[in-house]
Amino acid sequence: MDKNLRHRINVGRATVREHVAYFRKQFGKVESEWKEDKSRVTFADFAISDRICTELARCFPEDDVCSEENDPHAAPKEMKARYAWILDPIDGTNNYAIGMPFCGISLGLLRDGMPIYGFIYEYSRDSLIEGGPGLGLKDGDASLPTMSQRKLDDNSIVGLAFPLKEPYLRQLEPIMDELHIRSMGSGALTLTYVALGFLDGCVDFRSKSWDVAAALALLGAAGGRARFFGNQLFPLKTFDIRQKPGPFYAGTEDFCALCEKLLFPAE
Repeated sequence: MDKNLRHRINVGRATVREHVAYFRKQFGKVESEWKEDKSRVTFADFAISDRICTELARCFPEDDVCSEENDPHAAPKEMKARYAWILDPIDGTNNYAIGMPFCGISLGLLRDGMPIYGFIYEYSRDSLIEGGPGLGLKDGDASLPTMSQRKLDDNSIVGLAFPLKEPYLRQLEPIMDELHIRSMGSGALTLTYVALGFLDGCVDFRSKSWDVAAALALLGAAGGRARFFGNQLFPLKTFDIRQKPGPFYAGTEDFCALCEKLLFPAE
């Protein structure tokens, strides 16, 4: 591994770990506010964002460092550095604020705009998941094999984010009728669970770059596949807190083939 990449991975891991105790202490206790887009935010979001971004900028002043909690009125940031950090200090803020355990810290490392390594701290299992394409996948201290390319069957579980709007509601109806569905309230964790093999796949219409940057790297480490349709989030050339969501599906080859058949029958 290139020493510059190795150094960034080591610092990223340490920086996320340093904030786990604070994250857990504030879980279910911190008061909520509401952003202009009506999404929930807490003081913990701002505190973790400020501390992690400050540390990364100190260690790597040449890198771009961006967070979901950047100033919402700031102009879009052109991503000019070779390496960039994309942070979601609390993914699943609604869950976090009310004391539901599906939430975590998501930190993705990009090179030339593409996710190459990710860190997801998962509150529910108190585990740090990390990895990247060609660099392996770890769940805590355990190194994991690549994703099983199992076939979909009656026991398959997939993640969907609701509400679903037309025409996607109608197009994905066979999935909801025939497979087991989970809606976690955390885009980062849902995609991470696909990488870990807990889910066979997921479809998400609302995620933005900070929601999935880290988890996409984990999926690549696991040998999974993702396809964006509509707004392409990566390579990320401009960081805009007002960016449009990037719809995608991801998972095993069998699940992705089913999504392609349902969403793009003419292809």
